[in-house]
Amino acid sequence: MNITWLEMKKALYSPTILILLVLFSIFNIFTIISHSYGKDELKIANVIIEKYGEAFNDDILDNMQKDLNADVKKLVPQFQDANAFINSMDDEKYQNSTLAEQHEIDRIHLMQLYINLGKSLDEHYSKLTIETLKEGTIADFGLTNWSADVITREFDKLNNRFTEMKETKEYKKWFFASNYRMHSELFKNLIKKVAMEGVILVVLHTALITNYEFEHRTQLVTYASKKGRLLMRNKLIASLLSTLLILLTLFGISLVTFFTIYDYTGVWTATITSGLNWEYTWPHITWWPIELWKYLLLTITILVITLLIISLLTFCISTFLRNSYLSWILCILILVSMFVVPMFFSGMPTLLLLMHFNLTLLLLNPNMYFSGVSNLMMFEYHEVWTLVLWGLISLLCVTYVFRRFNRKDIV
Repeated sequence: MNITWLEMKKALYSPTILILLVLFSIFNIFTIISHSYGKDELKIANVIIEKYGEAFNDDILDNMQKDLNADVKKLVPQFQDANAFINSMDDEKYQNSTLAEQHEIDRIHLMQLYINLGKSLDEHYSKLTIETLKEGTIADFGLTNWSADVITREFDKLNNRFTEMKETKEYKKWFFASNYRMHSELFKNLIKKVAMEGVILVVLHTALITNYEFEHRTQLVTYASKKGRLLMRNKLIASLLSTLLILLTLFGISLVTFFTIYDYTGVWTATITSGLNWEYTWPHITWWPIELWKYLLLTITILVITLLIISLLTFCISTFLRNSYLSWILCILILVSMFVVPMFFSGMPTLLLLMHFNLTLLLLNPNMYFSGVSNLMMFEYHEVWTLVLWGLISLLCVTYVFRRFNRKDIV
């Protein structure tokens, strides 16, 4: 264990790693703060959940409307309807109001926004059909024969899931209003950014640990004996432990800052499929009901495992190149190619489908995990199969590398 720690120190005490880690952390904090101008308005969701519960139906929405109309009447006696009051409000009237009245007007406007969104969901969901999504996906990607049959079976299962959502009214859970795009703010903007920063640091520190002796010209002393060759095992363990430590720091600083600024107190148990979380053309349709806190933990777990696999692959590449920066460049190019290469298989539907099981897509789409509306990533167990496939590939590569290194000339 002492040897493993000494190997970890080579990377963790490296000025390059430390400077990048500090810069990434500062950048993430700055980004979160600079986008937090609407944080006070978001607190209304917690107020609603505390007073009316986590889920809603027509009766609850009617009670909310009655309460809001009563609040409007107290503020302006001549109005008995919140919608009429909001429609009558213009900039001049707002500016002539006192500060306390302006706060109350803002609250009434936000409450009416959530009520209107809640009332419109049934109509919006009734207009959606999975068949339309299936036909669009098959046409957009030019799927035929086997690939079209595979996608059709997945969409048939998704249709059953969507029917279940509509029957159980799973989408009628309070969440932050969709126009704030808080799901994308957390998972697409922040967590994806942390994952990209993690790639840079993980690849760099793994290559540094693996190639340290060759770059400092001490390999003839270190690897001269059979026992010395076993040092590579310590280097591999050190790389994986350093990866966990670096990711713990990056995720910890970023998420603590995010949840300190944004109050998620009331929405932790809201499902990702909440209709108020509908940000784009299609709402979120996850394969299972997943609460926000579970989704967050699963997302971080998937990304950590992905980056551990990348660390294993970097270790293998580094034993061949024996240069940290060349290894870093090649690993980054491989990850970029995983994103680019599928575009060249548009005329080969089967390969196009298979090429979507890659690590880069996992890194770039944490906001679309477990979703049936994520194009060719829509398979029910896409994330699991991708991790299993690349986990096996990385273990095979590591096994080959150890056998090769034990026989290879160290000069």
